[in-house]
Amino acid sequence: MSTSLDLNKFLPYRFNRMAHNVSNDIATIYTQRFGITKEQWRIIALLGQYGAMTAKQIADLTYMDKVKISRSVSGLAELEHISRQTSVVDKRAVLLDLSATGRELYESITPLMQAWEEELLARLTPTERQQLAIIVDKLDPVNED
Repeated sequence: MSTSLDLNKFLPYRFNRMAHNVSNDIATIYTQRFGITKEQWRIIALLGQYGAMTAKQIADLTYMDKVKISRSVSGLAELEHISRQTSVVDKRAVLLDLSATGRELYESITPLMQAWEEELLARLTPTERQQLAIIVDKLDPVNED
């Protein structure tokens, strides 16, 4: 067995590089057009998909640290894209949700994200797309239930 490692063929390295490149490329859409950060978009996307949630729930779903979430939430609140409300279930918890302007932002960005994804996947045949979805589902730790 060889002790040398070719990073260009090492799958974890390639996944990381691909994720980095995809994330940076897609970020140009919402940073240049809408003036929000990658972390802010993730929060908006989660709230748009799931509705109100706590910062801890956001951290669990995004793997972002609490400091980044706190800064992003503060920035989104200043821009009036999110609202904060004390949870009726747990008075210590603060629920975050999209405001009306946040909902409009989400609805403006989402079709652009979907079009970007479609353009990326256009490199693949329909069969390759299906295979990719199956492979990602098998390898994604979230799906290891």
